[in-house]
Amino acid sequence: MKIKSLLLGTIISLSTASYAADLSESYPITSTTYLSDGTPVDMPFHVQGEATSAVVGLIDANVAQFFLWNWQWEPVRLHCEGTASKGIGALYTQKITASPAGAYNETISSFYVKRRGSVDPILPCPGDMTEPSAQLDFTGKVLAALAAANAAQQAAGKPHNYALYNQHLMLDNPVAIRAGREIWGYPKQAADVSITITPRQHTLTLNNQYTGQSMLDVSYTRQIGVNLPLHSVGDNVLPDYLLPDYSKVPQLSGVLSSDSGWMMPFVGEFTIHSRASLTTFFLAESDFTPVAVVEFPDVSGVAMPLYNRE
Repeated sequence: MKIKSLLLGTIISLSTASYAADLSESYPITSTTYLSDGTPVDMPFHVQGEATSAVVGLIDANVAQFFLWNWQWEPVRLHCEGTASKGIGALYTQKITASPAGAYNETISSFYVKRRGSVDPILPCPGDMTEPSAQLDFTGKVLAALAAANAAQQAAGKPHNYALYNQHLMLDNPVAIRAGREIWGYPKQAADVSITITPRQHTLTLNNQYTGQSMLDVSYTRQIGVNLPLHSVGDNVLPDYLLPDYSKVPQLSGVLSSDSGWMMPFVGEFTIHSRASLTTFFLAESDFTPVAVVEFPDVSGVAMPLYNRE
Protein backbone atom coordinates (compact mmCIF):
# COMPACT_ATOMS: atom_id res chain seq x y z
CA MET A 1 0.00 0.00 0.00
CA LYS A 2 1.36 3.40 -0.94
CA ILE A 3 -0.24 6.71 0.00
CA LYS A 4 0.79 10.16 -1.19
CA SER A 5 -0.32 13.53 0.09
CA LEU A 6 0.22 16.75 -1.85
CA LEU A 7 0.53 20.24 -0.41
CA LEU A 8 -2.28 22.55 -1.49
CA GLY A 9 -3.45 25.96 -0.31
CA THR A 10 -2.10 28.23 2.39
CA ILE A 11 -0.04 27.05 5.35
CA ILE A 12 -0.82 28.53 8.75
CA SER A 13 2.13 29.71 10.85
CA LEU A 14 1.94 30.39 14.59
CA SER A 15 4.52 30.87 17.30
CA THR A 16 3.91 31.30 21.02
CA ALA A 17 6.03 31.58 24.16
CA SER A 18 7.63 28.45 25.61
CA TYR A 19 5.80 26.55 28.34
CA ALA A 20 7.59 23.17 28.30
CA ALA A 21 8.23 22.19 31.92
CA ASP A 22 11.39 20.61 33.28
CA LEU A 23 10.12 17.06 33.54
CA SER A 24 12.97 15.97 35.79
CA GLU A 25 11.68 18.41 38.42
CA SER A 26 8.00 17.72 37.85
CA TYR A 27 8.50 13.93 37.86
CA PRO A 28 11.56 13.19 40.03
CA ILE A 29 13.13 9.73 40.07
CA THR A 30 11.84 7.83 43.10
CA SER A 31 12.98 4.21 42.63
CA THR A 32 15.15 1.77 40.71
CA THR A 33 13.84 -1.35 39.00
CA TYR A 34 16.17 -4.22 38.09
CA LEU A 35 15.61 -6.15 34.87
CA SER A 36 15.97 -9.93 34.65
CA ASP A 37 19.58 -9.53 33.49
CA GLY A 38 20.39 -7.22 36.43
CA THR A 39 20.26 -3.95 34.48
CA PRO A 40 19.12 -1.09 36.77
CA VAL A 41 16.40 1.19 35.42
CA ASP A 42 15.50 4.44 37.18
CA MET A 43 11.79 5.14 37.56
CA PRO A 44 9.93 7.16 36.39
CA PHE A 45 11.56 6.44 33.02
CA HIS A 46 12.95 9.70 31.61
CA VAL A 47 14.02 10.12 27.98
CA GLN A 48 15.58 12.81 25.84
CA GLY A 49 15.41 12.65 22.07
CA GLU A 50 16.04 14.32 18.75
CA ALA A 51 12.33 13.97 18.00
CA THR A 52 9.13 12.13 18.75
CA SER A 53 6.72 12.23 15.83
CA ALA A 54 3.10 11.07 15.57
CA VAL A 55 1.61 10.58 12.12
CA VAL A 56 -2.11 10.85 12.90
CA GLY A 57 -4.57 9.21 10.54
CA LEU A 58 -7.95 7.64 9.96
CA ILE A 59 -8.49 3.90 10.48
CA ASP A 60 -11.29 1.37 10.19
CA ALA A 61 -12.53 1.11 13.78
CA ASN A 62 -14.27 -2.20 13.11
CA VAL A 63 -10.96 -3.76 12.08
CA ALA A 64 -9.09 -2.10 14.97
CA GLN A 65 -11.42 -3.85 17.42
CA PHE A 66 -9.86 -7.20 16.46
CA PHE A 67 -6.39 -5.92 17.43
CA LEU A 68 -7.49 -4.62 20.84
CA TRP A 69 -6.35 -7.32 23.28
CA ASN A 70 -7.84 -5.66 26.34
CA TRP A 71 -11.50 -6.40 27.02
CA GLN A 72 -12.06 -3.23 29.10
CA TRP A 73 -11.59 -0.95 26.07
CA GLU A 74 -12.96 -0.33 22.59
CA PRO A 75 -11.97 1.97 19.71
CA VAL A 76 -13.07 5.60 19.75
CA ARG A 77 -15.37 6.11 16.76
CA LEU A 78 -16.29 9.05 14.55
CA HIS A 79 -20.07 9.28 14.14
CA CYS A 80 -20.36 10.61 10.60
CA GLU A 81 -23.04 10.16 7.96
CA GLY A 82 -25.00 7.78 10.15
CA THR A 83 -22.11 5.33 10.59
CA ALA A 84 -19.40 4.78 13.17
CA SER A 85 -16.83 2.86 11.16
CA LYS A 86 -13.93 5.34 11.31
CA GLY A 87 -11.47 5.73 14.16
CA ILE A 88 -8.22 7.59 14.86
CA GLY A 89 -4.81 5.93 14.66
CA ALA A 90 -1.27 7.17 15.20
CA LEU A 91 2.11 5.84 14.15
CA TYR A 92 4.76 7.22 16.48
CA THR A 93 8.46 7.32 15.64
CA GLN A 94 10.95 8.11 18.36
CA LYS A 95 14.62 8.92 17.96
CA ILE A 96 15.71 8.72 21.60
CA THR A 97 19.25 9.83 22.41
CA ALA A 98 19.28 9.22 26.18
CA SER A 99 17.27 6.99 28.52
CA PRO A 100 17.89 4.56 31.42
CA ALA A 101 18.08 1.85 28.72
CA GLY A 102 20.35 3.83 26.39
CA ALA A 103 19.65 5.35 22.98
CA TYR A 104 17.15 3.75 20.59
CA ASN A 105 14.93 4.25 17.56
CA GLU A 106 11.34 3.09 17.89
CA THR A 107 7.97 2.91 16.19
CA ILE A 108 4.69 2.66 18.12
CA SER A 109 1.51 1.58 16.35
CA SER A 110 -1.44 3.01 18.31
CA PHE A 111 -5.08 3.95 18.09
CA TYR A 112 -7.44 5.91 20.31
CA VAL A 113 -9.68 3.92 22.63
CA LYS A 114 -12.30 4.53 25.30
CA ARG A 115 -13.11 2.60 28.43
CA ARG A 116 -16.18 0.42 27.91
CA GLY A 117 -19.26 2.28 29.11
CA SER A 118 -17.78 5.69 28.25
CA VAL A 119 -19.47 7.75 25.57
CA ASP A 120 -17.63 8.61 22.37
CA PRO A 121 -16.27 12.17 22.57
CA ILE A 122 -17.80 14.51 20.02
CA LEU A 123 -15.24 14.49 17.23
CA PRO A 124 -15.30 16.31 13.89
CA CYS A 125 -16.09 14.50 10.67
CA PRO A 126 -13.25 14.57 8.12
CA GLY A 127 -13.95 16.58 5.01
CA ASP A 128 -11.59 17.10 2.09
CA MET A 129 -8.34 15.97 3.67
CA THR A 130 -6.26 17.14 0.68
CA GLU A 131 -6.39 20.70 2.04
CA PRO A 132 -3.67 21.46 4.63
CA SER A 133 -5.99 23.80 6.55
CA ALA A 134 -8.58 21.00 6.81
CA GLN A 135 -5.93 18.51 7.98
CA LEU A 136 -4.78 20.86 10.73
CA ASP A 137 -8.30 21.85 11.76
CA PHE A 138 -9.44 18.23 11.98
CA THR A 139 -6.40 17.06 13.96
CA GLY A 140 -6.47 20.01 16.36
CA LYS A 141 -10.16 19.46 17.13
CA VAL A 142 -9.68 15.72 17.66
CA LEU A 143 -6.78 16.18 20.10
CA ALA A 144 -8.58 18.99 21.94
CA ALA A 145 -11.76 16.91 22.32
CA LEU A 146 -9.86 13.92 23.69
CA ALA A 147 -7.92 16.12 26.12
CA ALA A 148 -11.13 17.76 27.35
CA ALA A 149 -12.76 14.35 27.84
CA ASN A 150 -9.93 13.36 30.20
CA ALA A 151 -9.70 16.62 32.13
CA ALA A 152 -11.53 15.46 35.26
CA GLN A 153 -9.55 12.21 35.60
CA GLN A 154 -6.27 13.96 34.94
CA ALA A 155 -6.96 16.61 37.59
CA ALA A 156 -7.75 13.84 40.10
CA GLY A 157 -4.67 11.80 39.20
CA LYS A 158 -6.82 8.85 38.12
CA PRO A 159 -6.52 6.60 35.05
CA HIS A 160 -8.00 8.25 31.99
CA ASN A 161 -11.13 6.98 30.23
CA TYR A 162 -9.75 7.94 26.80
CA ALA A 163 -6.28 6.81 25.84
CA LEU A 164 -3.92 5.44 23.20
CA TYR A 165 -3.84 1.66 22.87
CA ASN A 166 -0.28 0.66 22.00
CA GLN A 167 -0.93 -2.21 19.62
CA HIS A 168 2.71 -2.98 18.75
CA LEU A 169 6.18 -1.45 19.08
CA MET A 170 9.35 -2.09 17.07
CA LEU A 171 12.80 -0.88 18.12
CA ASP A 172 16.52 -1.50 17.83
CA ASN A 173 17.77 -1.69 21.42
CA PRO A 174 17.53 -5.05 23.27
CA VAL A 175 17.77 -3.43 26.71
CA ALA A 176 14.88 -1.06 25.89
CA ILE A 177 12.87 -4.03 24.59
CA ARG A 178 13.47 -5.93 27.84
CA ALA A 179 12.63 -2.88 29.96
CA GLY A 180 9.39 -2.26 28.09
CA ARG A 181 8.25 -5.86 28.44
CA GLU A 182 9.31 -6.46 32.04
CA ILE A 183 8.31 -3.13 33.63
CA TRP A 184 5.06 -2.40 31.78
CA GLY A 185 4.17 -5.28 29.44
CA TYR A 186 4.65 -3.46 26.15
CA PRO A 187 4.41 -5.71 23.05
CA LYS A 188 7.90 -4.88 21.76
CA GLN A 189 9.77 -6.53 18.90
CA ALA A 190 13.31 -6.09 17.60
CA ALA A 191 13.73 -4.51 14.17
CA ASP A 192 16.09 -2.35 12.15
CA VAL A 193 14.63 1.11 12.68
CA SER A 194 16.32 3.96 10.82
CA ILE A 195 15.18 7.54 11.45
CA THR A 196 16.78 10.42 9.56
CA ILE A 197 15.85 14.00 10.42
CA THR A 198 16.97 17.02 8.41
CA PRO A 199 15.71 20.59 8.68
CA ARG A 200 13.08 19.89 6.00
CA GLN A 201 12.52 16.12 6.01
CA HIS A 202 11.72 13.31 8.44
CA THR A 203 12.32 9.78 7.12
CA LEU A 204 11.60 6.39 8.70
CA THR A 205 12.78 3.06 7.29
CA LEU A 206 11.60 -0.10 9.07
CA ASN A 207 13.25 -3.42 8.12
CA ASN A 208 13.16 -6.97 9.45
CA GLN A 209 16.13 -7.38 11.79
CA TYR A 210 17.10 -10.84 10.52
CA THR A 211 16.27 -10.88 6.81
CA GLY A 212 16.66 -7.19 6.01
CA GLN A 213 13.24 -7.27 4.34
CA SER A 214 11.77 -3.79 3.93
CA MET A 215 8.51 -3.45 5.84
CA LEU A 216 7.64 0.26 5.99
CA ASP A 217 8.87 3.60 4.63
CA VAL A 218 7.47 6.91 5.86
CA SER A 219 8.69 10.37 4.94
CA TYR A 220 7.18 13.81 5.33
CA THR A 221 8.09 17.46 4.89
CA ARG A 222 8.82 19.25 8.17
CA GLN A 223 8.20 22.79 9.42
CA ILE A 224 5.28 23.66 7.12
CA GLY A 225 2.43 23.96 9.60
CA VAL A 226 1.86 25.42 13.05
CA ASN A 227 4.95 25.99 15.22
CA LEU A 228 4.28 26.18 18.96
CA PRO A 229 5.48 24.65 22.22
CA LEU A 230 3.85 21.27 22.87
CA HIS A 231 3.15 19.55 26.17
CA SER A 232 1.18 16.31 26.01
CA VAL A 233 -0.07 14.27 28.96
CA GLY A 234 -1.98 11.10 28.19
CA ASP A 235 -2.51 7.48 29.13
CA ASN A 236 -1.19 4.41 27.34
CA VAL A 237 -3.20 1.17 27.41
CA LEU A 238 -1.43 -2.17 27.03
CA PRO A 239 -2.55 -5.74 26.22
CA ASP A 240 -3.96 -7.63 29.21
CA TYR A 241 -2.03 -10.81 28.52
CA LEU A 242 1.44 -9.20 28.82
CA LEU A 243 0.83 -7.50 32.18
CA PRO A 244 3.95 -8.24 34.32
CA ASP A 245 2.37 -7.33 37.69
CA TYR A 246 -1.25 -8.27 38.41
CA SER A 247 -1.46 -5.86 41.33
CA LYS A 248 -1.43 -3.17 38.62
CA VAL A 249 -3.70 -2.30 35.70
CA PRO A 250 -2.37 -2.33 32.11
CA GLN A 251 -2.42 1.46 31.88
CA LEU A 252 0.14 4.19 32.59
CA SER A 253 0.56 7.90 32.14
CA GLY A 254 3.11 9.36 29.73
CA VAL A 255 4.32 12.90 29.07
CA LEU A 256 6.01 14.52 26.06
CA SER A 257 7.26 18.09 25.96
CA SER A 258 8.98 20.30 23.39
CA ASP A 259 9.72 24.02 23.25
CA SER A 260 9.54 23.98 19.45
CA GLY A 261 6.75 21.56 18.57
CA TRP A 262 4.93 21.41 15.25
CA MET A 263 1.49 20.43 14.02
CA MET A 264 1.70 19.86 10.28
CA PRO A 265 -0.39 18.53 7.41
CA PHE A 266 0.96 15.19 6.22
CA VAL A 267 2.92 15.99 3.06
CA GLY A 268 4.91 12.96 2.05
CA GLU A 269 4.77 9.23 1.43
CA PHE A 270 3.57 6.31 3.54
CA THR A 271 4.46 2.94 2.00
CA ILE A 272 3.82 -0.51 3.48
CA HIS A 273 6.09 -3.06 1.79
CA SER A 274 5.26 -6.11 3.89
CA ARG A 275 2.61 -7.20 6.39
CA ALA A 276 5.11 -9.49 8.14
CA SER A 277 4.91 -7.65 11.47
CA LEU A 278 2.05 -6.76 13.79
CA THR A 279 2.74 -3.09 13.13
CA THR A 280 2.50 -3.22 9.34
CA PHE A 281 -0.26 -5.85 9.40
CA PHE A 282 -2.40 -3.55 11.54
CA LEU A 283 -1.65 -0.47 9.43
CA ALA A 284 -2.57 -2.31 6.23
CA GLU A 285 -5.65 -4.13 7.54
CA SER A 286 -7.11 -1.03 9.23
CA ASP A 287 -6.53 1.05 6.07
CA PHE A 288 -4.46 3.62 7.97
CA THR A 289 -4.61 6.90 6.03
CA PRO A 290 -2.28 9.71 7.17
CA VAL A 291 -3.85 13.10 7.81
CA ALA A 292 -1.39 15.19 9.84
CA VAL A 293 1.78 15.09 11.93
CA VAL A 294 2.38 16.20 15.51
CA GLU A 295 6.14 16.49 16.05
CA PHE A 296 8.11 17.08 19.25
CA PRO A 297 11.68 18.11 18.24
CA ASP A 298 14.31 18.14 21.02
CA VAL A 299 11.83 16.18 23.07
CA SER A 300 11.73 15.42 26.77
CA GLY A 301 9.52 12.58 27.92
CA VAL A 302 8.65 10.45 30.91
CA ALA A 303 6.84 7.13 31.31
CA MET A 304 5.22 6.61 34.69
CA PRO A 305 4.71 3.32 36.56
CA LEU A 306 1.56 1.29 35.95
CA TYR A 307 -1.45 2.45 37.94
CA ASN A 308 -2.29 0.53 41.10
CA ARG A 309 -5.53 -1.45 41.14
CA GLU A 310 -8.16 0.41 43.12
